Amino acid sequence: MLIKAYRKILEGCGMYLKKRHIEILREMKNTESQAEIEAKLPEDFQIRAIELYILGFAELEGGKIKLTDAGRKLLEITDGLNLEELPDVIADTEIIKMMELLGETGKIPESWMEKLRERKLADENGLTAFGKALLEVYRETHPVVYLTPEIASFLRGMPKIGTLDELVTYKNSKLYGDNIVNALQAMRLLLISPPTDKGRAFATTPAAKLALRALNMIPVFARAIVLRKEDFEMLKAGRRNAELESMGLADEKGATEFGKAIMDTYEAMGRVEEKVLPIYLLEDELSVLRAIQEIEKKHETNPDILPTEKEIEKRVEVDDLGAVLHLLESKELIERRLVKEKDAYWLTEWGKEAINFGTVSPDAMKAVTYAESGDVPIAEWVLKAQEENVVKAGVTDKGRFYLRLSREIKRKPFLTRYDAAILAKIPRKKYIHRDELVTLVQDYIGGDEKEIIRAIGEAEAKGFVVELQNGMVKLTELGDKVKTALENAKLQEIVKVKFSVTPTLYNVLRVIYDNIETFNRIWKEKGEIKGYKMEEVDVIRKHLSLSEDEIKKALTMLRELGFLGTKSLTEAGKVLVEAYL
Repeated sequence: MLIKAYRKILEGCGMYLKKRHIEILREMKNTESQAEIEAKLPEDFQIRAIELYILGFAELEGGKIKLTDAGRKLLEITDGLNLEELPDVIADTEIIKMMELLGETGKIPESWMEKLRERKLADENGLTAFGKALLEVYRETHPVVYLTPEIASFLRGMPKIGTLDELVTYKNSKLYGDNIVNALQAMRLLLISPPTDKGRAFATTPAAKLALRALNMIPVFARAIVLRKEDFEMLKAGRRNAELESMGLADEKGATEFGKAIMDTYEAMGRVEEKVLPIYLLEDELSVLRAIQEIEKKHETNPDILPTEKEIEKRVEVDDLGAVLHLLESKELIERRLVKEKDAYWLTEWGKEAINFGTVSPDAMKAVTYAESGDVPIAEWVLKAQEENVVKAGVTDKGRFYLRLSREIKRKPFLTRYDAAILAKIPRKKYIHRDELVTLVQDYIGGDEKEIIRAIGEAEAKGFVVELQNGMVKLTELGDKVKTALENAKLQEIVKVKFSVTPTLYNVLRVIYDNIETFNRIWKEKGEIKGYKMEEVDVIRKHLSLSEDEIKKALTMLRELGFLGTKSLTEAGKVLVEAYL
């Protein structure tokens, strides 16, 4: 009965809770007979009953409909609701995201609050008891894998990330109903964002990729593929039944390759992973990479021409070449090496590839990093990603390259005065709205609003903060540690300099940290230390490919900013090194 009925679910399933679902659950307290409940609630009963099954709130067997544990909990938390006061749709993808953000940050836009209030999910104190309980049920309930030929066809052809308008256009052009979009949301294969100034966005989840991989294993797709929790556990234990065999999920050896792929899909549904920090590459950085590439080509025929700062400066006009070089080094796009007693900057393999793909902003990359982690980006990020060719109907080659770069590089510290001010002004263990943070930074060190907003995005790419879909910003664990280091150093001096911590300064500090006994011995010996001692310089030269002048400059700067004392590694220096270990 069920497999035949699955076709009907396409007429209205979604990750949502309707009033009719609650009415059916209430009737189930009195009877398990589908016929009896349908006689009382004839409108769309079959569709709503199957939705409850797909969403994990009911079991359908023969002519009976039975509550699951999740269904009983849902019934319990909705018991006191007056359904007449509520909209037809109580919760959907977008509402769930609003609830999550309100619960986590305590603040969402007023237009979102209005929607939650009219559903009794929130009030002036935040999420209501009903809102909290519903969110808990949502998190604890696992949907059923349910794939039909229609869903498979839609999933294969649909854009994988974009604005909601694009998804609707695709759906309408192929003459699909809303049912398909709802079915994908029900399985958490598709997420739709709350509205912002630029509209709504959507993204398929990592589970959708796994579903597509599984679907590509079937030459002919003739029937619905269904996997419930008990089926998943049966396959995991190496057992099978006739139903699993008929769907091609199991054979005499246990789970088939197709079965394993469907199991992977089931496990990934609803899973949100830690987000990858979005990398970025600005126009200044790209022009410097190109200049280095040009010098490297000349170096091949004339070894005396080296990509030193002076040589690069002849070819590019940027505001602060030193800052750009440090920034590129912090992202592993260039590496600094001493050649012929000259400090030179050489392209890494990553740097060579980045030249081909061009510039990218943190917001454009957030569209991809959020989608890849099983979360939904907002429309602003998606539009930026489209503008920068990071996203088209899916993630482009450029987007994939920068995603790989974001995932695989080990970022080195680089702190501008904006980073220092952001870290100084952001509170610990709580969220602050980006607009408020911009004002605090402006009041502290001045600066243009657009520049500070960009700096917040860059601080996120450096791993210091995270900014959510509702504009709320919070320190990361790394940000918290670096904030502590700055507070223990000479913060008032740090916010005056253009950049206070560079990969070079950090590398010098790290050598001191790793060889502290040697340095303690040097510091005990007589002799004044102002900026540096020659013995210090000699030890550092053994460990780093840097010129004597650069090491002297680094030691002087570390002392001026409070990361190094005259005869000790300060607490600030120790905390800074350990933050990146």
